[in-house]
Amino acid sequence: MNNTKKLFSAFIIILVFFTFSGSAFSQSSKDSLNKFPIVLDTDTLFYVQTSLGVFSPEKRADEITLKIKTIASNDTIDYDSIKIVPQTDFIQLQLFDEVLFVVTKDDAAIVDTTEIFLAESYRKTLIEKLNERRVIYSQNSMIKNGVYTLVYLVLLIVFFWITTKIFPRLYKKIEQLDESKIKTVTLKDKAIIQSSTIVTIIILLLRGLRFVLILFAIYLFITQTLLLWPYTRQWELQPIIKSFALLIFYSALFFTLFKSVNSLLSLLNEKYESWKGTKILSVKVKSIELLSADRTVEFLILVNKVLRFTIQIILLYLYITIIFSLFKFTATWADKLFGYILTPLISVLNSFVKFLPNLFFIIVLIFVFRYIIKLVKFIFTEIHTGRIEFPSFPRDWAMPTFKIVRFLIIILAVIVIFPYLPGSDSPFFQGISIFVGILFSLGSTSAVANIVAGVLLTYMRPFKTGEKVKISDAMGEVVEKTLLVTRIRTNKNVDITIPNAMVLGSHIINFSSSAEDKGLILHTTVTIGYDVPWRKVHELLISAASETNLILKEPKPFVEQTGLDDFSVAYEINAYTHASGSMGGIYSELHSKIQDKFNEAGVEIMSPNYSAVRDGNQTTIPQEYLSKEYQAPPFKFLGINLFGKQKGNDS
Repeated sequence: MNNTKKLFSAFIIILVFFTFSGSAFSQSSKDSLNKFPIVLDTDTLFYVQTSLGVFSPEKRADEITLKIKTIASNDTIDYDSIKIVPQTDFIQLQLFDEVLFVVTKDDAAIVDTTEIFLAESYRKTLIEKLNERRVIYSQNSMIKNGVYTLVYLVLLIVFFWITTKIFPRLYKKIEQLDESKIKTVTLKDKAIIQSSTIVTIIILLLRGLRFVLILFAIYLFITQTLLLWPYTRQWELQPIIKSFALLIFYSALFFTLFKSVNSLLSLLNEKYESWKGTKILSVKVKSIELLSADRTVEFLILVNKVLRFTIQIILLYLYITIIFSLFKFTATWADKLFGYILTPLISVLNSFVKFLPNLFFIIVLIFVFRYIIKLVKFIFTEIHTGRIEFPSFPRDWAMPTFKIVRFLIIILAVIVIFPYLPGSDSPFFQGISIFVGILFSLGSTSAVANIVAGVLLTYMRPFKTGEKVKISDAMGEVVEKTLLVTRIRTNKNVDITIPNAMVLGSHIINFSSSAEDKGLILHTTVTIGYDVPWRKVHELLISAASETNLILKEPKPFVEQTGLDDFSVAYEINAYTHASGSMGGIYSELHSKIQDKFNEAGVEIMSPNYSAVRDGNQTTIPQEYLSKEYQAPPFKFLGINLFGKQKGNDS
């Protein structure tokens, strides 16, 4: 554990070092105004700050630098031959007969010295740098630099080999640690961080440390190698390489933090799901459940999503800001880029802060109207259940009336709250309100008509839910009544949705409204020939109705003769029932009973055009109802049996 703590501390130190070094390096020093350097390779010899005749300080610096580079490239020159030659108004530094540059009184005055002293200083510096450069570019230096480069490369390879040996062993040793060495973090006897999680975190930190060390080693190898060689030293690549190294480091750090945030919040979401019903319970005030466990978990998951988005945005902002600050040409981009994002966000935040007093007022109003609606619902629920009664207010009006009152309360709440909404008095908001109102007026004509019809149907009470009705051509049981539509379910379990405006404009037949009190009269008609006595037909029909299930014994069924046709008499059987919802089944059973009774009595149920005169045809009664001695009658014409004896003659 001590080694682990040391490694972790080293990782933190390196991280802080890179952070501050990157920020410090990004802030390059600026040259003073009208101060131009004389540079040889990467070394600044001195500065030119004054003009000379028509030559500006910048022009003088360029000319001096060019001459010095010219003599520096000539290996045959003895640099000690550079001499100081005093003149009337200035002092010359010349090599042989060529003037390199001059030192004026203005140059000496700026550095607060004499001309001759400043010239000696420049000559000494120039000779030293030229001799140093000759040594650096010599063959011996090149060989020496090559050897150093090879040594650096070997050291880098050895370092890579050491890291591949040491760190995997550290990973294995840490994974083998038991709970006695790495204990679970607990709070009030509840496990907060498991020991296995701590092991995983330590391994991740070690891997991060390994990555940082490797990156740092590569950075040192490249920069030190480039500094060895004079050709690459003057490129000034060290700041760029350092910036790219920091770019890689910060990118890896950002990616690790990004993934860690996602993993942590995903783990929290899984924990919330597993804690549902155990650690996360319903939020209740007395006996009223304000928030169920499922809704609480959904809310916590939503909070995690918002938190994840916020953290990721902050990380992205920090990452881009740091990366842009690493390079000179992008140092000012971060502020400009995020200014476009932060400015509207700050504006929204300021508007929200100003809106807070109105927000609290709106919250209070919402709570007030919410409890008013609860009170109204309680009253109408009591009326619906019969605990509160009004003589002229039926129970089935209670819930529809509550919905209407609730709608009016909500409209009132919107009207009261609207002035306190941000931007409610702006022309844009008013224009949107007018536009929505016009759309609602033009597009909701039929909807308003249906709502008005629904309200009228509620208080007209032509039918109730569960009753058997026939609306226009649709017949079935009412399964739902709303302000917009009425739904009917037929005997075939087909749901028919009818707009309330159409319901109100159609004739409505209610089979159930009087069925319970007076009984619904079911009726069906049969046509029987004139040769069958009507009393017998009455008896058979009443007997069939009496034996049908769900037909009432009292009042008794009765028969009406509804027509005397050319060839038959129409008899209508009427029977009472309370089961209006089973009309189809009752009719089916009644018809079968009528068939059985008439067949047993030997009475044929003929169609109106069926001839009552028998011409030798077989009777229409089924064979199982006929006696064994039955024979089809002979064919007759004008009362004469054409194939047997004369009618009425038995001999």
